[in-house]
Parts: sequence; C-alpha cells; structure tokens
Amino acid sequence: MALLDFETALGRLVRAPNATDQLRSLDLTAGEVSCLETLKASAGFRFTVEVQQSWCIGRAARAGSFTLSILTGELRRRLLDQWTETGGGTSSFFAAEAEVFLEFVASHLPNPSHELTACRFEQATLRANERAVGFTPPDPDLLRAPGCALRRGRYAGMAAFYGEPGAIIDALLKHQEHPPVSVDATTMLLGPGLDRLCRVASPREVTLWQKLSASVSVASLLQQRYSHNDLALMLREGIVEFAVK
Repeated sequence: MALLDFETALGRLVRAPNATDQLRSLDLTAGEVSCLETLKASAGFRFTVEVQQSWCIGRAARAGSFTLSILTGELRRRLLDQWTETGGGTSSFFAAEAEVFLEFVASHLPNPSHELTACRFEQATLRANERAVGFTPPDPDLLRAPGCALRRGRYAGMAAFYGEPGAIIDALLKHQEHPPVSVDATTMLLGPGLDRLCRVASPREVTLWQKLSASVSVASLLQQRYSHNDLALMLREGIVEFAVK
C-alpha cells in the first residue's frame, strides 16, 4: 500500500466512520482492506473517532451558534450528528466552514419559517462581516465601460423576514413565542459596505439580486430600467460587484 493511500484511508475513516465508501478510488488489496476494517473496529480507533467528532461538533456549533440556539434540542443534535458523520466540521477556515454548514442547516428547515430566516440572516451577516474591515468600494465610473457586467457580491447576502424583523429577532434571541409567519415579507440586504451591514431592500433590488445569480451586463440592466445610480449604490455597499471575465 502506498503511504499516500494509507494516509487517505485513515483520514476518511476518522472523518466519516459511518460512510460506506471511505476506501473508494484507493489502490488497496483485499488484505489491506481487511486490515483497515479491523482497525476501524478497535477500541483505540473508536476513541480517536469520538474525539474527532466532538471537536467537529464544537466547530460546527460555533459556526452556526445563533441558528442552532433557536432550534429544538432534538433537531439541533440531529443536524450536528448528520453534519459530522458525513465529514463536516474538519475545515481549518472558519468562514468557509460556517458558510457550508449554514447552507446544510437551511436545507433542513421549513420554507418559509422564522428559523430559516435566522439561518440565512446569520449566514449573510458572517459573510458581510468577513469583508467589512478594509472594504474599499469599486469605482462606479467603471459601470460605463464597454462590456461591463455585474454579479452578486461574494460577501453579500439577502434574508426575507416574514413579519417585522426587529420583533422576530427579539423573540428568537429571548426564546419567546414567535410572531406568526406573515404572508408579506420584509427583505434585508447585507453587505460589507453598509454601516450596520444590513438595510431593507426595495422590491426592485430583490428582483435585481435574483437576476444576478449569474453575471448580467450593465447594458442589459439599463434596458430593464435600472439606472447607473441604482447600480453604483449597490456597488458601494458591496451588494453587487463587477463580474470578472
């Protein structure tokens, strides 16, 4: 067995012990596979896995602390167990770990719900805060350059509150009875160039955000009656950014 294959096999067995395909694509003989399966069942190896999983759960809990704090204990434990059993919680980069973990949590929450709103809001806040210090707005005059295109800001986000945002956040933080989920949404934009990282979005800005899931030319946006001033404001806030060809 090559050393690289051995190290890869051990890493996979520790990170995701319950997966069924940890040894895929590795150049192992039947005897080597049997040896690794025996190691996996040993008390010492199980202890190593338990320590690793405890550490991973701790990292994940810090990555989504607000969202996890408002979930029921049963749901919180189930999500953390599922996340770590599939190898989550091992990244050394907090921002990247938080982004992916909160996306995982969001996929398991009802839509719409105040819990999903809190998850998206925390995700976007962490993203915007990561870039807030030292953020330098791009030159809006570049909007007039031929072929210029825009996309969503990498450090921006959006969260829809189904009710009054302040009342929802206050109830969630204090673990009080949640306000009813309203049919009307107040959408918040978050970006590194905003004083408090967030503000209320207009309906047209919500539509623009949805359009910019892929890059769109400025010429096309102007034809859709978005003005240079509209786009320049969102550039200064870090909500949108220039798409690099």
